[in-house]
Amino acid sequence: MLLYKMKGILKNRLLIIGLVLGSVILPSCKDWLYLEPQDAIIVQEYWQSKEEVHAAAMGIYSSMVSDHPWKFFTWGEIRGEMVKSDYASTNYAYVNNGDILPTLNVVKWAPLYRTINYCNNLIAQAPQVLDRDPSFTQADLNVYLSEAYAVRALMYFYLTRFFQEVPLVLEATLTDEQEARVPKSSQQVILKQILEDLELAEKYAVRSYGDLESDKGRITVYAINTIQANVNLWTNDYDKSIEAANKVIASGNYGLVPGDDLWLTTLFHETNSIEGIFELQYSLQNLNPFYNNLSLSRLFYANADIMDTYFPINIYMPADSADIRGDRGSFRSSRNYNLWKYIGINRSVAKEQDDATSNFIVYRYADVLLMKAEALAMRGNGGDFEESLRLIKLIRARANAADETQYIMDGEVLDTRSLISYIVNERAREFMFEGKRWLDVLRNARRNNYERMDLIEDMVLVAAPYNRMQIIKNKYQDTLSHYFPIPQDDINAGYPVLEQNPFYEY
Repeated sequence: MLLYKMKGILKNRLLIIGLVLGSVILPSCKDWLYLEPQDAIIVQEYWQSKEEVHAAAMGIYSSMVSDHPWKFFTWGEIRGEMVKSDYASTNYAYVNNGDILPTLNVVKWAPLYRTINYCNNLIAQAPQVLDRDPSFTQADLNVYLSEAYAVRALMYFYLTRFFQEVPLVLEATLTDEQEARVPKSSQQVILKQILEDLELAEKYAVRSYGDLESDKGRITVYAINTIQANVNLWTNDYDKSIEAANKVIASGNYGLVPGDDLWLTTLFHETNSIEGIFELQYSLQNLNPFYNNLSLSRLFYANADIMDTYFPINIYMPADSADIRGDRGSFRSSRNYNLWKYIGINRSVAKEQDDATSNFIVYRYADVLLMKAEALAMRGNGGDFEESLRLIKLIRARANAADETQYIMDGEVLDTRSLISYIVNERAREFMFEGKRWLDVLRNARRNNYERMDLIEDMVLVAAPYNRMQIIKNKYQDTLSHYFPIPQDDINAGYPVLEQNPFYEY
C-alpha cells in the first residue's frame, strides 16, 4: 500500500489516506499531494501519470518536515555557546561534555538519507512518465527534476558540513539503510557533486509557482541561488558566492521584515514573510516540534551567562529601544530564558500548544546579505570591505543593534580579520537558535588551514562545563573532532566498507 499525504489551502496537510496499489486519488487543483512510501523504493507500477510525479515531488518535502528541522537545530546549536540544557540523561549532555559517541541518537543521519532516496527515485523514474502520460510535458518534468536535484544537494550539504565524509548515494536504493553499504566520499567530492546538482537544478527552476505557500515551501531558482551562495563560501569561491547572492538580491522578491514590534510575529510566528526564501511548512494538522521541546519540556534554553554579551543592556535607554533580536525577541529572560523565537506570538504573548504552526526557516534574506558580506570580506580589497560593512549595517539598522556591539567604527581602517570577526558575531545575533551557530564558526575557523582556530577556542571557553573545559579544548585541536561520528548502526551494517571517522575509533 502507498501512503498519500494531502495539503489543503488552509495547510490541511499530512492527512494520511491509503489506497490500493496502482489506483490514484486525485486532489483538487488547490491541494498539494504528498507521497511517502512505506520503504524507500517506489514500485515500478506507480510511475504512470503526471499526478503521480507531482505526488512524489511533494513527498520529498513531506519527508523533510517530520525530523529534519529538529536535527538542523540541534546539530547546529548543541556544540555552540548559545543554548543550555538541564537534562543530564539526554544525548545533548554527552555532547556538551565533549563525549560525542557514535551510539548517540543525535548523530543518526537516516532521515536525511531517506529524503535523498526519494530524490533519487524521482530522478530515475519520472522521465519515463513522458511516454505514459501525453499531458506530462518535458517542461513539467524539468521543474520536478530541478526540485529533486536541489533538495538532494541541500541534504548532502548538511551531511558533509556535520559529518565531513559521508556515503555519496546517487541512485535509488531498496531500503533506507542501504547507503551504509557505500563507502564514504571525501568532502571535496561531495561539495563538487552538490554544486553540479545545483547548477543543473538552476537551469530548470521556476521563479514562482503562483502562490505564496509554494514559493516559500518549494524550491525556486532563488532558493537554489541562496544554497549556491552558501556552498561557495565553504569552497572558498567568493566570486561565485557573491554572484549567486546578487541573483537573489536583484530579483526584488525579498526584503528585510521591518524591525518594529511586529518583527517577531511576522518573521517567526506567521512565517512565509517577504524575508523567507525556503521554509519547511507546518500546519494545525502537523504541528512543528519546537513548542513541545522548548516550552513544555524546556529541553533547551538560552545561555543567560552570555546573552548580555550579545545584547548588552543600557539602563539609560528605554527597554523598547533595545535590539529587537535580544530579550523578548530571540529569548525571554522573564520566562527562564525560553527560546522565544519558537514560542512567542509577539514580544509579550506565548503560543498555545495547538498553535505551533510556524514554519522552520532554512534560509531567509538576511542570510543572503550576510553571506555576501562574508564573501566580500574574504575577497579582500578596499571597495569590497566597504560594501561588506554596508551590508552588516543594513542588518544592524533593521534590528536597532546596540552601539556597544558596533565593533568597527566609521572611518576605521578595515581588514579581513576584523570584518570576519564582526560578521561572525553579527550572525550570532541575527540567527540565534536557528541552527547556524556551529556552522558559522566552523566555516570561518577552518579557512587557510584553520587560521582562525581562535573562533572555536573562544566558543569552547564559554560553552564547556568548567570542569571539562581543558579536556574539550584539547579534543578540538584535532580537526576531525569538529565533525560527528558516523552512526554506529550504519558502521555495523556497512562494515568493512563504511569506516568510522578516525577521531572516534576507540
